Parts: sequence; structure tokens; C-alpha cells
Amino acid sequence: MIGAFISTISCTGLTPQDSHYYSSRLYNLPYERVFHAVQARVAEYPMGVENADQTKGIVKSRIGETIPDDDSATAGCQVTVFVSQAGKQTRVTPEWQMKPIETHLLPVTIDDRPQLYIEFFEQLDKRLQS
Repeated sequence: MIGAFISTISCTGLTPQDSHYYSSRLYNLPYERVFHAVQARVAEYPMGVENADQTKGIVKSRIGETIPDDDSATAGCQVTVFVSQAGKQTRVTPEWQMKPIETHLLPVTIDDRPQLYIEFFEQLDKRLQS
């Protein structure tokens, strides 16, 4: 049943409201706490953290394989997460890129791979709630 639900999300995409919700999220938490949680979240991926710069608000993974239910030939992917102040809130915006075999990195939008964004924020939310 869960598999059918996930495959439905992957095939049909998300509504525009859901797309906006998962492409960027605001937290009513201090910047430093959110940044460290984002860094820990990226470290959970098999490709790990390549670079984390709290001053610039960027956490970037190495290029590696982590795409679930991949139906195309890919050599790896990378996530770059931007963390920024938005008034009294902290904004988190992940951006995925995929590297098809023997080419450069290409952007992966939430419309193309919604599950990447959904899983990122679900795990980040759990980390920030503890």
C-alpha cells in the first residue's frame, strides 16, 4: 500500500501547493540550529557532505548514487542546500542535480523527482523536532 502511494506520487507529481511546500520551507527556529540540522541531514546520504559553509549558508554533498526508483541511467546525483535568514525565520531550499552518464550535472526539479524533496524535508523535520 505504501509502495503504491509512493509510486503514485512519483508518477503523477504533486499539486502546485505541495510543490511550493517541498521546494523551500521556512522554520521558526534560529539559523544556526537549522544549518546544523541541514548539515547532519545531508551527511545521512550515502554521498555525504562535500562542503558546508555556515557563513554563506550552503551545504553541498559529493556526487554519488542515491536516487530511489531510478528509471533512467544515472551515474550519480548531488544536493546543494541553501539556508538563509527570512526575517525571524530560517529558509531551507534544497536543489538536486543529476549527472547522466558522461555529461555534466543537470537540475532535478520537484516536478521531476518529488520524492527526493519529500524525503529530505521529512527527515529534516524529524531532526528539528528532537
